[in-house]
Amino acid sequence: MNNHYRHIKVETQGGVFCVRLRNPRMDENAIFQLGEELVALAKQDGCRKLALSLGPVPPDCLYSVFLAKLVMVQRVHNENGGEMVLCVVTAPVKSTFEATHLDRRFTFVPDFDAAVARWSGPGK
Repeated sequence: MNNHYRHIKVETQGGVFCVRLRNPRMDENAIFQLGEELVALAKQDGCRKLALSLGPVPPDCLYSVFLAKLVMVQRVHNENGGEMVLCVVTAPVKSTFEATHLDRRFTFVPDFDAAVARWSGPGK
């Protein structure tokens, strides 16, 4: 796995790719590059279980572009036989997902440990 991504830090725990943002402040270009890196996890690194942390410091960016990029990343992961969950989502960020009704599209878990536990066990 290429862990020299510019916008994300990746660790694996129990087969789950646990991803943190290197810098929560992103302009539109950085969001585009972030999306490319998250897609590369599925297409190049074989990621099938992606836990993306959006905290503890919430992303500081243009949320419409950021949310659209997350939808695209989720679609690519699903098309490649994978799944994505979001974790460490603060209340203000979660309210943005709720206001756009994207809270219905994404799965939220409290932290990386919960994400790993979600995918562990028989048949997972």
